Amino acid sequence: RRVRLRLEVGLFDHIAGKQGGAMSIEELQHLTNISAPRLQTLVTALTAIKALRRSKEGYSLSPNCGRYLVRSSKYFYGDYLRMQIGQQFYRHMGALPDVMKTGKGPDYAQLFSDPAEADLYTRAQHNGSLATAKQLCRKVDFKSMSTVLDIGGGSGAFSIVICRAHPQIKATVLEFPEVCKTGQGFVRAEPAQIADRIRYVPGSCLDAWQEELGADHDVVLLSYVSESVPASAVSEMYKRSFARLRPGGLLIVHSFMVDDSLDGPELGALWSLQHVAVNAEGFGLHPSMVEGFMRDAGFRDVEHSEMIGGLTKLVIGKKPPA
Repeated sequence: RRVRLRLEVGLFDHIAGKQGGAMSIEELQHLTNISAPRLQTLVTALTAIKALRRSKEGYSLSPNCGRYLVRSSKYFYGDYLRMQIGQQFYRHMGALPDVMKTGKGPDYAQLFSDPAEADLYTRAQHNGSLATAKQLCRKVDFKSMSTVLDIGGGSGAFSIVICRAHPQIKATVLEFPEVCKTGQGFVRAEPAQIADRIRYVPGSCLDAWQEELGADHDVVLLSYVSESVPASAVSEMYKRSFARLRPGGLLIVHSFMVDDSLDGPELGALWSLQHVAVNAEGFGLHPSMVEGFMRDAGFRDVEHSEMIGGLTKLVIGKKPPA
């Protein structure tokens, strides 16, 4: 909440505007038009959690804040915190005790039937997913591949980054209809040589997968999906992925996960807990669980690795050759 507050009042961007120099509380009061003592209270809290550094010259950004929470940074992640976490997940967190006891709460199909909710969530996710997709391209060799089926692909960020880096690839994105509208806007903003290779198919990964999704794909990508559906749907989703791949094709699962020891890391565990508020019947994932479902679906040569340190992991399985 403290970080979201700072994003809302623009403190990160104001301090970054000093080009590495420190800024006094008086300067911050002037720039934010908040002269009351509450601004000092906020700045003190942010200093306590190491988001800011305090010196005799004033306040400066920590390296991570400068990298991820300044709007002009190419690694800017603030929209995710400000919009999705701040305006959506926090609102649902208040119901977590009741959801935990009853198993009754909203799900993504319900949330994304609201055009405003779907648009806010999808826009919030986009910048952060672009950065994570670039990391995926460093971990997976897409050079010999020509088609990607991106299930629950949201804003299209992963498909966009993959198609930017690999001009031979075409991507198909399955998403809820209202999410498609926002995602198509991001795709249309790309140059034609990229946008023309990405198409959306409205639908849900929980329903029967339409024929227009195609078959014999080189990759089926499930990013942030396995933890967002009921536990009973995960196994079937991996079996459907297997059926849509060519022999030798890859299922790539990228999700929030904890370690197999089930004792951390802290961020992955807390994210999984808060997600119960919007997916009461879902799994808190860990790599060996995902691997087990993959192997049951027929995949082999399963490997896992870290993606966003302490938060998300990557599990990749291969469909055996014919």
